[in-house]
Amino acid sequence: MNREERIHIERLLDIHRASLRELEVQAATFGDLYVPPHVAHQLAEHRGKIAEMEAQLSTMSPLHNLPPRDYEQFIGRQSELAELRRLLLPRSRAFVITIDGIGGIGKSALALEAAYTWCDSYVTIPEAERFEAIVWVSAKRSYLTADGILERRQAFRTLDDLYAAISQVLDYPAITRARTEEQRAIVEQVLGEQRTLLILDNLETVDDEELMAFLRELPPPAKALVTTRHRIDVAYPVRLTGMPQPDALALIDQEAARKATTLSPDDREQLWLRTGGMPLAIVWSIGLMGLGGSVESVLRRLGSGQSDIAQFCFAESAAQIHGRDAYWLLLALSLFTPDASRKALGMVAGLGEDLFGCDGGLGDLLRLSLVNKSGDRFSLLPLTRSFVQSEVKIHDAWIRDARERWVAYYDDFIDHKSGWSDDWSGHDQVELEIINIFAVFDYLVATLDYEGTSDRDRVVAERSIPHAIMLLHIADRVSRTLRIRGYWRDCERLAQIALPISKATGHQRTTGWLSYTMARIHYYNHSNIETTRIWILDMLSVAQKQGDRAMSSRANLLLGLIELQQNNIEQARPLFNVALEETQLTNSTRGISNILAAMGDLALASGDISTATSHYQQAIDRARQVNDLPKLASHLLHLGIASRTIGELAMAKQELEESLRLARECGWVSVIASALYHLALVDRDQHGMEEARSHVNQALDLFRRLGMRKEQAEAEALLTQMGATP
Repeated sequence: MNREERIHIERLLDIHRASLRELEVQAATFGDLYVPPHVAHQLAEHRGKIAEMEAQLSTMSPLHNLPPRDYEQFIGRQSELAELRRLLLPRSRAFVITIDGIGGIGKSALALEAAYTWCDSYVTIPEAERFEAIVWVSAKRSYLTADGILERRQAFRTLDDLYAAISQVLDYPAITRARTEEQRAIVEQVLGEQRTLLILDNLETVDDEELMAFLRELPPPAKALVTTRHRIDVAYPVRLTGMPQPDALALIDQEAARKATTLSPDDREQLWLRTGGMPLAIVWSIGLMGLGGSVESVLRRLGSGQSDIAQFCFAESAAQIHGRDAYWLLLALSLFTPDASRKALGMVAGLGEDLFGCDGGLGDLLRLSLVNKSGDRFSLLPLTRSFVQSEVKIHDAWIRDARERWVAYYDDFIDHKSGWSDDWSGHDQVELEIINIFAVFDYLVATLDYEGTSDRDRVVAERSIPHAIMLLHIADRVSRTLRIRGYWRDCERLAQIALPISKATGHQRTTGWLSYTMARIHYYNHSNIETTRIWILDMLSVAQKQGDRAMSSRANLLLGLIELQQNNIEQARPLFNVALEETQLTNSTRGISNILAAMGDLALASGDISTATSHYQQAIDRARQVNDLPKLASHLLHLGIASRTIGELAMAKQELEESLRLARECGWVSVIASALYHLALVDRDQHGMEEARSHVNQALDLFRRLGMRKEQAEAEALLTQMGATP
């Protein structure tokens, strides 16, 4: 049914409805008992005609030239579809909407599905919200198949091509027959007569300023939906990134069924990870498998920056920025995992403090959809990363310098943000960058060269000393953040790698403190006592050789805590006394508060609650003097435990809640978990069972994450006692 036929039926329908209303009024004057036969006949005739025409109109859809769907079932993107529906309503002030993102991300498929949604529900949509016509034009000039990149004729190049499509769909030949200077006025008149949706696919390949001017001044009530790799400033954007895992796996299953290809659960997972949820990459990959390619070979091709999929999606966009600030920022971003801050990118790319160059370059990358942005952090999809890494290979000298800037940036970063800093926002930033810091650490380890014929006499080669010192600095400074924030396995890994390097470079003091890190983690986890003791004795040996009283004090304190953990009270006491004497000689307020708290633990284990409370309070006072939040949180936790032991539940709750607040402020995960567990005990004692269950469940989650098996078992037992399932 063309436009003129539909208009004719709608006009006839209006006439019949008006006649029916008049007849119904006339029939009403005769009453319900008698209606003249000729009136009854006319009523039936009009009602039949109206029903017939409504049935005809019920099959209607907008006038359109949409291409057929090239997918079996549209998967995912439901939130984006809902957003498009909202933006395309008449009341929305968005007249030009873009779907933007890198090539292959599913922009055209989303636009097509949105258009067909309007077509399929045309009859049920309120008349004022309908599109009477949908005009599709595509500027694509290539497409990707399993056989490679194939060229196609670009059907849409200029505003004239759009006018021609509007003329065809609306069956209005006067547009193309008119003189050039008259066409604009005719198009505006025609578009003003009915709601029309213009869909411009692949706009980045169109270079026509007249077209952009037309979009900027789009005549109402028309709307335009544009798909583009390049973001434009006249539109409301809907930005696409990789599909989330459930949707990507559903697409993988659909395509595998179409291609009669069987994938194992691990194959499906790997395909999702390698493609980053990019729909075209998923379809292309399974297409190759359907032609006989093995899963392994296809995954290898996905990792190649020179593959057809990488070239199709990125080569043209990258060529536009080659040699400019944006290009070097893109190459620099490939060093970061998983993302990077604006400042870090600028420094590593070699732009330094040039904020203008950095912002301009990042703006270009965003406009070309080569990077993703979340807050003030930038990232690459896996396929983009593979492509960029292939570009990196042709710039050996530049990337060597960039890696050195990358290392130097993070070396300086952790120096200011981590270690013994009491600026907890700094530790927050370190935690945010932890994966990048690990990447720098692993890179430095891989660059080291050694001299010597055996492990016993092996030393770091002179040329590698600068990198060795940097990685030891990273391990030393970051270990405190990792311990407090609960990244114990990562902390242990760094220490295990760094320890032999510290020995091979003769950095004895670093060796001692790394041994302390290993001992603390084993102590937290209640690991093998003898292994923990060996680490402490290694630390003590270094302390004695170096004459380091602070290190020796920490070692003796930890030895005492191990004895106390095994209920060896009398063996713990002299170790605490030695630790106290050594700390007093160093005038360390921080160290003394820890020892006072340990003496409180000793008194509590002996049943001397009064002395325990006194020691804990002294420890708290010392920690408050220097605003040491981690120690303050820990000491308050122990004081709260002591208060509960003597039945002072209100006081215990107050102390434990303050401990929890301070532990959360500094992010000390193990203290947060313990404070929650002991609050649960107080809640249970006070018959607050619902609050108790909430607290113990939170504690249990953290104990499991940390690997604190003893505490985990206690929390599970408490839940069972309260009639809940762990």
